Amino acid sequence: MLLAEIDSGTGRFRNPRRLTLDENASLVSAWTPDSRSVLFTSNRTGTWKIFRQAIDQPTAEVVLEGSNIFAPRLSPDGKRILYSTGYAEDDPSRTVSVMVIPIEGGAPREVLRMPSIFNIECAKSPSKLCLLDSIVGTTARFSLFDPENGRTQEFATFEMKLNPNWGLSPDGSQLALCLRCGESKITFMALADKIPHDIELKQRPIVAGMDWAADKQSLFVGATTADGMPEILSVKPDGDVQVVLKGNKGGWYAWVIPSPDGRYGAVLAAVRESNVWVVEKF
Repeated sequence: MLLAEIDSGTGRFRNPRRLTLDENASLVSAWTPDSRSVLFTSNRTGTWKIFRQAIDQPTAEVVLEGSNIFAPRLSPDGKRILYSTGYAEDDPSRTVSVMVIPIEGGAPREVLRMPSIFNIECAKSPSKLCLLDSIVGTTARFSLFDPENGRTQEFATFEMKLNPNWGLSPDGSQLALCLRCGESKITFMALADKIPHDIELKQRPIVAGMDWAADKQSLFVGATTADGMPEILSVKPDGDVQVVLKGNKGGWYAWVIPSPDGRYGAVLAAVRESNVWVVEKF
């Protein structure tokens, strides 16, 4: 995982550095409300757990231990962590539970349970909107859900290729989707009218994820150029596209989780190692 500063004037990413220093997968998916720590899942101790790491500290602390924990997200009020458990890539039809714990720690509570949940996201207060998708074959069904009592309401259904990637804007007004990841099209949809429109990225295949910037005006997208160079793009619903971070060939950027204050971006990235070892008196 990389941490980069986001220039308030240009929107470009500056001074990217390693935040997690080990070689294990660290799947970042949220920040604490004060923008001082990131939340991520990792299997560095043998099973997937939720970790918290302050941006000025070299190591992370365990927030929650368990099995098959995925995608910690903040509730709209920022006081609780929502996460899913039970998803199995080899059997996506399995029942998945959405759980909640207080952000300061405590016993988890099940909010809802349904088959095939793949991802969950919530808007930020004053919105109370949370959204999940469940995958059945080539169909992605999106449902609104209440993080307090687990009540669900079907929102929209899409045909897709592979698992879709999507992002809910912080104010809960817009949804962005990649229904055919590996291609170069993003679908934007206002939740109020459900009218979709597509943006083409000019032969930049989308790698994995997409998440809205803190200012709600643009979307951060992990992509690659035609010759295989990794990029983070800032994409606006009107079609404006800006490169905000470029990488080196052989690596990739999957997604960016921006801090609530908009000052930083936590980047899930594959980083090429360049260590040199010296053996003496061999």
